[in-house]
Amino acid sequence: MKILARLGAWLYRTNARNPAQWLIDWFHGGATTDAGMSITEDSALEHTPFWAAVRLISGSVSSLPLKTYKRVNEGKEENSNHAASLLLHGRPNEYMDAMTFIETRQAHSLVYGNGFAEIQRDGAGRPIALWPLLPNKTQRLMSEGGIPYYEVSSDKFNTVQLPDYNVLHIKGLGFDGYTGYNLVSYHKNTIALGKSLKKYASKFFGNGARPGGILEHPGLLDDEAAKRLRDSWNDIHSGLDNAHRVAILEEGMQWKQAGISPEDAQCLESQKFSVTDVARMFNVPPHMLADLDRATFSNIEEQQLSYYTTTLLYWLKKWEGECNYKLFTPSERTRLFVEFKMEGMLRGDMKSRTTYYSTGRQWGYLSVNDIRALENMNSIGDEGDIYLDPGNMKKAGEAPPEPPAPAPPVKDEDDEEDERARKIIAANHTMLSTLCGRVIRKEQGALSKAKTQAAIRAFYNTHRDHVCMVLSPCVETLAASLDARGFDVTKYMANFVTTHISPGKDASKHDPDVWANEIITDCIKYGDNHAGN
Repeated sequence: MKILARLGAWLYRTNARNPAQWLIDWFHGGATTDAGMSITEDSALEHTPFWAAVRLISGSVSSLPLKTYKRVNEGKEENSNHAASLLLHGRPNEYMDAMTFIETRQAHSLVYGNGFAEIQRDGAGRPIALWPLLPNKTQRLMSEGGIPYYEVSSDKFNTVQLPDYNVLHIKGLGFDGYTGYNLVSYHKNTIALGKSLKKYASKFFGNGARPGGILEHPGLLDDEAAKRLRDSWNDIHSGLDNAHRVAILEEGMQWKQAGISPEDAQCLESQKFSVTDVARMFNVPPHMLADLDRATFSNIEEQQLSYYTTTLLYWLKKWEGECNYKLFTPSERTRLFVEFKMEGMLRGDMKSRTTYYSTGRQWGYLSVNDIRALENMNSIGDEGDIYLDPGNMKKAGEAPPEPPAPAPPVKDEDDEEDERARKIIAANHTMLSTLCGRVIRKEQGALSKAKTQAAIRAFYNTHRDHVCMVLSPCVETLAASLDARGFDVTKYMANFVTTHISPGKDASKHDPDVWANEIITDCIKYGDNHAGN
């Protein structure tokens, strides 16, 4: 009864006197065009620029990693164990990999305006597989109650209805917001023109790349004789393989060559504009469809970046929005999301990247490990997480920072010795301040990453020894320069780290200049108290 009802509905909409457009197109093998050529989605792909554009965009989208992330306080971190990650970055189903799945859905979206996939879920509502649906057999409908659903037709006139939340739908431009427009249907005349020009050129070169001519016979030929003569001539001289062959004319016949007309020449030249039309249709730079007429070495990189930020970004946002809504539960959407990684494609040339990295390192918003990650290199450990602080920068509206307190003067009676001591203190102060700043930044960075108290305690158990190892050589040099004989550097540093470095201290208030002044002052006091001993 369902089949009869559907057939009745079709017959009601169309009849022999007033056939619907879909019925006309079905008999013609596709939508008719002004060029007299029928165009379907499959035949459109026979047009070389159209095929190249679809393959370019679908290949670009599918080659980018689509990762699943979890939101954290300092940004995001990858969550590779979630079902969405396993489907979009691994295998969406047992028959295809993620790249093939995304490439096919994207190609459907470009040609048909819509790419569909059924979301298979387990008993808990979690996605466990993504199954491709053919766009010419899937349509989005609206129930009488205003609830959207999808109807999928099979080859046996059966239909299956799927709820909206169980269909992944990547759609292109469409004014109703529910479905995308069929690109082939809207641009059939442009595609037909390009194919017609290609067909004309093929026939032109099929005749030996020479236009037609006239065989003139001195006598009168009947229709049958004229047909045999024409067919015999074409069999011998048509086609590129037969070009420039010697012709033998009998019975006084003459060959009169017809020159190539300006219209023919212009028609052959117009083929290049078909590439531009398709490039405009897909918003793709012409040089990426092998049209290099206007491409130069100075602008091709800018066009490449423009392709990524305009053409690709549009489709990437479509994918991210649909996946984030339908592959996560309402409670998961606040903390989980999927996102394409475009860093690799957006990288410029080596000179531009070097300039960017140098600037980021100098101004403190990139660490060594950040730069290595952008270059797809492994981390060098905690030392690579240090961020540099520009010494001449301050927050807007703040007063200039107070200069560091001067080191206490050396109580020396001899002016020459006093000057020598000042130079020693100044040199060691710079070195100590630098080293103190390094260990302070390491402590601050580790605390920002630590998630538990156990992790914090484990860090401090090793960090105190690290501070002693970094500062002790400089303190020994300072004590020897100030003649602080008998100064126990090991004991002093043990007391110093116990006083300043512990979980109970506020690491954000550590000041390297204050630490350096304290160490210098303690060395001077020790030298004064033990002078002459």
